[in-house]
Amino acid sequence: MGDAILDAVVGSLLFEKYPKEGEGFLTRMRSKLVSRQQLNELAHRVGIERVIESNVTRGHETSVPGNALEATFGALYLDKGFEKARKAIVKLLAAQYDLRELEKEDRDNKSRLLEWGQKHKKRVEFHLTEEGGRGGRGKTYLAEVKVEGQVRGKGRGNSKKKAEQEAADQAYAEIQERRAQNRGRGRAGRRSSDKPSRDQGSPPTSE
Repeated sequence: MGDAILDAVVGSLLFEKYPKEGEGFLTRMRSKLVSRQQLNELAHRVGIERVIESNVTRGHETSVPGNALEATFGALYLDKGFEKARKAIVKLLAAQYDLRELEKEDRDNKSRLLEWGQKHKKRVEFHLTEEGGRGGRGKTYLAEVKVEGQVRGKGRGNSKKKAEQEAADQAYAEIQERRAQNRGRGRAGRRSSDKPSRDQGSPPTSE
């Protein structure tokens, strides 16, 4: 229920804020606010771990924080009604995110991948792990991007953003390659079906 409430509030918020923008822009902005990864980040920002109990080891990548935040929105709706829940969600998002800054972000492959997932109803998740630096060089982050639970890209970098972008580049390139292959097979199939046979009226060869 909480996810439905959040979707309704964010959808309405973005439509009111950007009435002249197209569906693609609104989808990208929505993914920057309520994708699974963003929800987990938002939950961490507000410290939801302090008020929930979980068997998941601390520091392990999980969707529990984001799920708990959605459940909180659902409980608020049941207890106080939609309007109170809407105001609370809008206030929280406004306190944690600047929509103008989100607008300025480059439309990189991570954004494209999240948009693709929203459009095709595919679950896209990024998972980060951290490994200690060697020789005092600092931390290194390892990222995996999963589509419907299957790893589609991996990346490594000295920042979380860089690791995620590298993983997204790999995953999105694979999607584009598959799309091109499917288009190629489709064109080949059409050419084969359109080619006339002798029985269908093709001119006979001279002998």
